[in-house]
Amino acid sequence: MIIDQSLDVWVWLAFLLFLIVIAARAWVVETGRERLGRTPVKVKVLTATTVVVLLGLTGLVVMQGGYLLIESIITGTDPSTTVYGPDPDAPADPGAPADPNAPADPNAPAAPPAGG
Repeated sequence: MIIDQSLDVWVWLAFLLFLIVIAARAWVVETGRERLGRTPVKVKVLTATTVVVLLGLTGLVVMQGGYLLIESIITGTDPSTTVYGPDPDAPADPGAPADPNAPADPNAPAAPPAGG
């Protein structure tokens, strides 16, 4: 999965649009003149717009790493290894067998003499 950082702007713009539409809907509902009765058309339109914007925002978030986050929570893996690969500076597994082709460690204590 590749996360395109240039699309982050669109995620934030969609979130801002979502907040604006929610605020507009709340303002229309609170300032509406009709106390009882049917729901005004403006509220219905703004509710539908809110749902559409929320679906678009959800799609953008999933596309930009939301799926990776959910997958890493379920599987217990590190999401950065999926994006960037394994960490070359990470310590080796202490339980792994030693590499026979690795150079000898100059700081390792000397082996005891054989037969003695």
